[in-house]
Amino acid sequence: MVFLMETKQTSEENESLRNEMGFEKGESWPMDNSGGGRAGGLSVWWKEEINATAMSGSLHHIDMKIVEGTDEVWRFTGVYGWPEGSDKEQMWDLIRKLSNQWEGAWLCGGDLNQVLTAAEKAGGRAPVERDMQAFRDCLLDAQLSDLGYTGYDFTWENKRATEGYIEERLDRFVATAAWQHMFRQGRVLHLDKLRSDHRPIVCDTHGDDDIDPKWGWSFKFEPMWVKHENCEKVVAEAWGMAGEADALCKLNVVRE
Repeated sequence: MVFLMETKQTSEENESLRNEMGFEKGESWPMDNSGGGRAGGLSVWWKEEINATAMSGSLHHIDMKIVEGTDEVWRFTGVYGWPEGSDKEQMWDLIRKLSNQWEGAWLCGGDLNQVLTAAEKAGGRAPVERDMQAFRDCLLDAQLSDLGYTGYDFTWENKRATEGYIEERLDRFVATAAWQHMFRQGRVLHLDKLRSDHRPIVCDTHGDDDIDPKWGWSFKFEPMWVKHENCEKVVAEAWGMAGEADALCKLNVVRE
């Protein structure tokens, strides 16, 4: 399954390209040409053997339901965040709204147009702590956690010369604990970019060896977890269940 942003295509153009690329199924949200030019446009393409259904869409998201096998159901939401700081709260509100419509396995990914920590930006002005905290609060409310990555640290650059050069990690995948449990071998890869100012990112759900055999799933602590009202209870119960196991095994129980 492929999620595309800023296609700048009409529905007809998008369908033609999808067929040319060998994807039998697709769902697109047309570009916004209200300003007289070509801007925006979202698409999800998938192979015929994938049992997927579009649930909702807008200029900033496409929400899909996917059935694995006969009974495992999960959800993928491709998102494209508002770039302007004053509008970013609309993305957090959208994610919270979507989270209230689904309690199961959920993967959400795309260009959120916001870094999560100061370390995710190099060059230029320091990111605004208030904006980063709003992003963290949104993920906490929606019970989503960042899946991490392997590859280059940043997914976007402003393509300027050395003076004024900026890189940021704006593109990512986040998921619920239920989705991470369903796809235990899942991993995220940052690939090389060509002409775009964004790197393509891949969420490999089954950990195929032919992509990167050296990369494995890792536990990553999210500082925002300690704010959750059930944090202490979950850690205490998981630590007790692990018995006399070593610290790494206990951490794995906490993650699960």
